Formats: sequence, structure tokens, C-alpha cells
Amino acid sequence: MTQCEKILAYMQQFGSITPLEAVADLGCMRLAARIADLKDAGHAIGRRMKTSQNRFGQNVTYAEYYLEESE
Repeated sequence: MTQCEKILAYMQQFGSITPLEAVADLGCMRLAARIADLKDAGHAIGRRMKTSQNRFGQNVTYAEYYLEESE
């Protein structure tokens, strides 16, 4: 199974994926590149920017990708 296939299956199962989840759960270090590959293959994938705090109390922003509804 390719990384793209794993990411697609992950989003189908869990609804979305973040870069941290991609590294921890799938071993994928370049999530944004694989999302671009999936989009090029015709998959409708949306992005939400999320903000949280790191362990030093600083705000960090990251992307959360999700499959868009088919109309």
C-alpha cells in the first residue's frame, strides 16, 4: 500500500489527518506533498488551519486535511 493509499484510507476511517498523525500513525514525513498527489489524482480534499500550543506554551498553526463531500 502506498503512502497516498494509506492517507486516503486514514481520512476515510477517521475523517481527517494532521501532519503529526501522519508521522505517528503512518510514518509519512511529507503529508502536504502526498495531499497534493491525491488532489492531482482527482480526490476532493479540503484543508482547515488549526492552532494549538506547543510544549513551550507558544501558539503553533498546522493544517488538518479532510475529504470533501461528493455532491
